[in-house]
Amino acid sequence: MNKHQQSGMTTLLITSMLLIVALLFSLASYKNLFYQIKRTQNEVLARQAHWAAEGGLECGFAQIQKAGNISDAKPTFSSCESELNLSDVNVDVDNYINSEYDTISNKLVKKKIKLSSSITGAIQSRSDLRLVGSYSISPDVEDIHNDGDYKCIAIRFSNEVKVEGSFISTPPKGNVSYDNFISGGNCSKLYKTHTYEFSNNWNINQSTYNNEPSGNGLFKMDLVRDTLFDPFESFFKDKVENIDNIKNDYEVISGSKNDYEVISGSKSDKDTKSCDYLVSEAFKLKNKVWVEGDCDLLSAKYLNELNETPRILVIDNGIVAIDSSSSFYGIIYHYINKDSNIYSNEELSKRWTLMPSAKFFPSYILDNSVFIQRGSFNPSGGMIFDTLNGHTTLISGMTLNFTNEANPNPPSKKISWQQGSWHDFEYKKNNRL
Repeated sequence: MNKHQQSGMTTLLITSMLLIVALLFSLASYKNLFYQIKRTQNEVLARQAHWAAEGGLECGFAQIQKAGNISDAKPTFSSCESELNLSDVNVDVDNYINSEYDTISNKLVKKKIKLSSSITGAIQSRSDLRLVGSYSISPDVEDIHNDGDYKCIAIRFSNEVKVEGSFISTPPKGNVSYDNFISGGNCSKLYKTHTYEFSNNWNINQSTYNNEPSGNGLFKMDLVRDTLFDPFESFFKDKVENIDNIKNDYEVISGSKNDYEVISGSKSDKDTKSCDYLVSEAFKLKNKVWVEGDCDLLSAKYLNELNETPRILVIDNGIVAIDSSSSFYGIIYHYINKDSNIYSNEELSKRWTLMPSAKFFPSYILDNSVFIQRGSFNPSGGMIFDTLNGHTTLISGMTLNFTNEANPNPPSKKISWQQGSWHDFEYKKNNRL
């Protein structure tokens, strides 16, 4: 073998070795590339699972907003599951929406929702409120207290509540505003006013001016002073500027538009012309009635004869008189526009002279009286006195067993994400290809 042949063999050998080394490096790099591809595929699948689960949160949130509460929204979560191919969408006891995806990867995502309750309170009053007699109120519930009982709201008021007699807040008995309320639950001792504990004969004459509601005072925290609350939008789900559109959902009782002579028939003591009779007849057409102007319900015997169908009675820009111990399965909303001429000069005194029931309580009529009730008239859905600058007087007491079931259009919750809870997600499993 000559020298040139050996030189060619050496070159071939070196070249082969270099190719083998290059092949080994290539194989090694391809292995790493395959690993990276697998990682990328896993990441893509994980993100797909994550965003599918995120979609379940948004879908569940939208359903709760639409329904206005969690309990009514829960049956609709199945549509979220089917549309997004999710295994589960639910809300736990801590108000976390849980959304789980487990088809091509497993992902559990959760966010907490904040339920800013509609304005709560079995009685809500923007007017000064005077309670004469014995009052036992089954309250609304706003939230759960950290002692395991509930934050009960018997009265929410803007300015003052004056009690001349006794006031007892009993355990909740009906459907309340707090979604997670467990039937049979009790009010926290900080939210349970029993004025008889401070009086030997159950009779007191005290005002929230002198006794600011607190956990250890005469008036507990079930009486809430809220100087800023405005129940109109919470109740009607619309702004006061749209009041004419709101009335379209109601059977409206109206008459002439001559100041205090508006719907003079609603102040009549004649049987078939009384406000009580006119309202009861209107309820045969709709379960929501709107009275424009003054309304003397007299003995409310016709309202008392109505069956237990939830109803709303709104009395708008007029004074109200009731001389009754009957019941009404519904809610009464008394509204006076703050700019109404009802408070000007002697307008109110003129109106009261035309109210037949006024002869039974002349000493209780004040310069700014707009609602006076004598007798234990009980509207099960509660009472809202949206009469800023006015004065409301209830005489003789009542036993009010509040329930939202008596309201055909209960206020919905304001629903939002709990700030910071968007980081509260986790992998349920960590599947890899």
